[in-house]
Amino acid sequence: MARFAGVGGRVLGHALPGLLLLVLAAGTVLPLAALLGRAFLDRNGGFAGMANFVRYATEPGLAVAAWNSVWLSAQTTVITIVLAYPYAYALARSAMPGRVAFRLAAMLPLLAPSLLPAFGMIYLFGQQGALRSWLMGAELYGPVGIVLASVFHALPHAVLLLAAGLAAGDGRLYEAAQALRAGPWRRFMTVTLPSSRYALVSATSVVFVLVFTDFGVPTVVGGSTNVLATDIYKLVIGRFDFELGAVVGVLLLAPAVLAYGIDALARRTQRASLSGRSVPIAAVRMPVRDTALFLFCAAVAAAILGVIGMAAWGSLVRFWPYNLTLGLHNYARLLEDADEFRAVANSVVLAAGTAAVGTAMAALTGWLVARRVGAGWAQGAIQAVAMLPVAVPGLVLGLGYVFFFNNPANPLHGLQGTMALLVVCTVAHFYTVPHLMAVGGLVRLDREIDLAAQALRAGPASVGRRVYLPYLAPVLVEMFGYFFVNAMTTVSALIFLFNAQTRVAAIAVVNLVEGSRFGQAAAFAVVLMVLSLVATGVQLAVRAAILRRQRWRVR
Repeated sequence: MARFAGVGGRVLGHALPGLLLLVLAAGTVLPLAALLGRAFLDRNGGFAGMANFVRYATEPGLAVAAWNSVWLSAQTTVITIVLAYPYAYALARSAMPGRVAFRLAAMLPLLAPSLLPAFGMIYLFGQQGALRSWLMGAELYGPVGIVLASVFHALPHAVLLLAAGLAAGDGRLYEAAQALRAGPWRRFMTVTLPSSRYALVSATSVVFVLVFTDFGVPTVVGGSTNVLATDIYKLVIGRFDFELGAVVGVLLLAPAVLAYGIDALARRTQRASLSGRSVPIAAVRMPVRDTALFLFCAAVAAAILGVIGMAAWGSLVRFWPYNLTLGLHNYARLLEDADEFRAVANSVVLAAGTAAVGTAMAALTGWLVARRVGAGWAQGAIQAVAMLPVAVPGLVLGLGYVFFFNNPANPLHGLQGTMALLVVCTVAHFYTVPHLMAVGGLVRLDREIDLAAQALRAGPASVGRRVYLPYLAPVLVEMFGYFFVNAMTTVSALIFLFNAQTRVAAIAVVNLVEGSRFGQAAAFAVVLMVLSLVATGVQLAVRAAILRRQRWRVR
């Protein structure tokens, strides 16, 4: 355990871990406990046992939504993985040209709310869509639209995970396979596929949960097809049936927890594929394979750019599909309407506040865990609570906030309806990845630095300012950007928490869709994507400048 001299070191070693654990618990654990408890209560607050679950299962139409969610998520997951694996393989293992451009194209959907691909699908395959005939008589609004738009939304997540798994490998295995005269297909089946098994499991789990819990896509192109994500919204907002809403929240949470458990099990059973003697895999030019992969990636990238381009085109149309005159009419309305302009401003405030608070919190908890500051039980508890949000859907977390913070007996009740609560919820929702980024960055530092600080009786503030902060600066910029972009585009976690003064642009898109104002909704979505692109560009520039200035290395 790292120890620091002086009163400040003792405070950090004892008070800070407990304080951070309390804050993390208030942001995740306690709201989830409030949600789970509400599922077993009646309207009067009395214990109802399983009555709410029975009522949900027997109510017409509601049980069908659970089946729709599972079936459509399964279809989307299969299609997404089938597309993402060769795309990721081309990025990580091939020598085809244009890999950087293809990677950037695949990441574009991450910078837009999930509703944007749904708008692109409407303009492409809707009733008056440019490519409606491609559906061969099928109707976009329903299962077809949900699957198509969800594949677009989930594809970059799968590509990222699979590309990371495929990038790590031992070149000696391929040399041995070639020496045994194994052909390309046999090498793929016996070496490449087994070594990427864990990445496949992770990508499959992430995509399934992402689609299962997504609210944006079914809202726009779901039509009359009910899924759990839209049912929970209708039950809480439309019927004020909070008990059944809590039941649906539990149902949404179950697959996420199951997928997280499967991923954890796969991680434990995954054997190390790299050792100190491993040889990096060098991309070998194979003209036939590289040409085929290039054409495949070009088709996928063209589809991604086409959907985004159609959404942008739709935002410029005056009144689709009756008046296709192009202009900035929909964008002008955003500036003219005070409520809509405030929503964009609120999104920037939310993103900046989330990035600032979240980065500071994740850096502190990452430091406590990586440098083993404080009691062992506190470090373990912080790590466990920090990992919890990755298995909690945004809709479930947001509804838990309603039950927890709306309770007058809660000392934190005053946060209800404020922008501060939206910041807290968004930080909690996206906390796991930045926390792991901080842990991963700091755990690589040699332990001798802590011993030297102790020998020199240096205070924690001095060591943090002179050692940890400069070393972690590039990672901190990435963490800030991650929080900022996700806060700009999130919908599900905030759908139950906003009011007229705190409504953000992503929520405004949902409201505009409900009012059938698709042009303005598409304009909002495009604005969010552009702001995210600008933020990402600034993040990359700042990170590059920091790396250029760093002159020292930690051995």
